[in-house]
Amino acid sequence: MLKRAILIASVVTASVVPSLAGTNITFGSPPIAEVEAVFVAKELGVFDKKGLNVEVLPSTSNQAMVAGLVSGSHQIAAISPTVLLQAIDTGMDLVVVGTCGVTSARTAKNMGLAVRGGVDISKPEDLLGKKIGAPGTNGTIDVLFKQWLKLKNIPDTKLTFIEVPIPNTADVLKGGTIDAIIAGEPSLGRAVSQSNGKVAFHYMSELPENLPYTTFATTREWARSNPDAIKAFQAGLAEGAAFVKANPDKTREILSKYTKLPVEVLNKFELPECETVPTKQGLDFFDKAMREEGLLTGNIDTAGLIVP
Repeated sequence: MLKRAILIASVVTASVVPSLAGTNITFGSPPIAEVEAVFVAKELGVFDKKGLNVEVLPSTSNQAMVAGLVSGSHQIAAISPTVLLQAIDTGMDLVVVGTCGVTSARTAKNMGLAVRGGVDISKPEDLLGKKIGAPGTNGTIDVLFKQWLKLKNIPDTKLTFIEVPIPNTADVLKGGTIDAIIAGEPSLGRAVSQSNGKVAFHYMSELPENLPYTTFATTREWARSNPDAIKAFQAGLAEGAAFVKANPDKTREILSKYTKLPVEVLNKFELPECETVPTKQGLDFFDKAMREEGLLTGNIDTAGLIVP
């Protein structure tokens, strides 16, 4: 009986795993906390157990990761929803297999507008005529801030936006070439401290919840050719997200390895809210916002971008 049980188990296992055994996935990602579920699933061996060999390849360029997807050097990449939609608008056939970090009331204070000392910005109207730094012109953070300006009836054309790389956030604000800067933690806290300034607005608290900060994208061709691998990746992602919610301290230790931020720094702000299933509503928000800014021209079927 024992031999028969082992034989049956072997047959069942063989019927489930063979198509995944040794499946390699190069996952391109910026070193940010919003990708926490992937980092956790990788570090704890969750993907390995599902037959996936996931290699996390650090990158700070969304455009480079999009190019990697198209060339085949990346199978999945964490790219911002704005870059995703712009790439699709130019004809690239990309789809979304998952998300993680999303906007939420709990984490709203992780993002804000830092104002340097000596600059009087205490209400939205004070922004008129000011120079505002942003980590990426027409990027996700930039688009979200401009949506908040719209809520406050402040034309974004009455502000001057200057692109400032995230590592330079605090230095540029302190230097005085800009009046304020849009930033997330830990850059937000550093900018305030070094410029003897303040956080004028935690503007995310007034925007909708469950908007993705990043999307896990692949090509439609790869998705069609590897449905089992995508299901396994999504299952691993869900397990990673569950671990994040139940084990914040251990999650911060893992994040420290992948983001290169000390645990002491990560302890100073809330871990991102992680929702792993993409929503049409989330993509529609960015689609509408970007069209209002003239960033998209073609029609995009947002529902058709989501791989179930």
